[in-house]
Amino acid sequence: MRAYEFPGFEWSVGADVTSSYLWRGMKYGGLALQPDASIGYGGLNFEVWANISPYDNTFKEFAPELDLSLSYSIVGITVGVTHLYYFDKTKFFDYRKPNVVLNEDGELQIDENRASNQTEVFAKFALGDLVEEVPLTVMWSTYVGGDDWILTDDGKVKNAFSSYLELTYDAELPLGFTLSPTIGITPWKSMYSYYEKNFAVNNISLKLNWELEAGDHFVLDLYAIGMLNTAGINKSNLFYGIENTGGDQRLNGAIGVGIWFQ
Repeated sequence: MRAYEFPGFEWSVGADVTSSYLWRGMKYGGLALQPDASIGYGGLNFEVWANISPYDNTFKEFAPELDLSLSYSIVGITVGVTHLYYFDKTKFFDYRKPNVVLNEDGELQIDENRASNQTEVFAKFALGDLVEEVPLTVMWSTYVGGDDWILTDDGKVKNAFSSYLELTYDAELPLGFTLSPTIGITPWKSMYSYYEKNFAVNNISLKLNWELEAGDHFVLDLYAIGMLNTAGINKSNLFYGIENTGGDQRLNGAIGVGIWFQ
């Protein structure tokens, strides 16, 4: 991504079109349009990102999303917070969790009347910003509020604090190509392991990227990515997800194109 440059400010406006909405080892939707805009000043950055896609390629049900991020960067270190909103007709900062009640058979039953909003905090260290020869980036994120919970043995709903640790290496290749292997893990039971595993390698991915700059104000970005989530992997979910829609499919891939103005 590139940015508009004004004295003291940096701007960026653009969008991706991708064959699948893939993120941190998980598939969240089919063909997607993902616009993005950001503004920064003196290390402080505010970004608005959106996703417009169906849950699958049948286009019967859509999965819109809006993310607002505020971050601060200095000497290769970035810390920030992101709020994710899914247009479920609830208030923007509604963190309501489900209630657990006993049904007529005396069994625990979860009341699904809850909000899907989420908020995460994150920290990132880009070693390549300090040592150009080592383009390694390390990132940690944790959900601190919203629809991220587990049910305890005594029937209580508590925050899962789903967390994710990621390492990415951006290797520059000839002709302007970049190859980026990534490995991501979740250290305890979390959304990234479908709340089933206490530890999982949930993202093994490889991304090939080609960037073309046209003049001083336009960038075309082409990419292809393959992604594997090993959490609870088996023959039935390797290539197919829930009801064959890919919702919990472990092996995924996508191609995409991004257009950015600077």
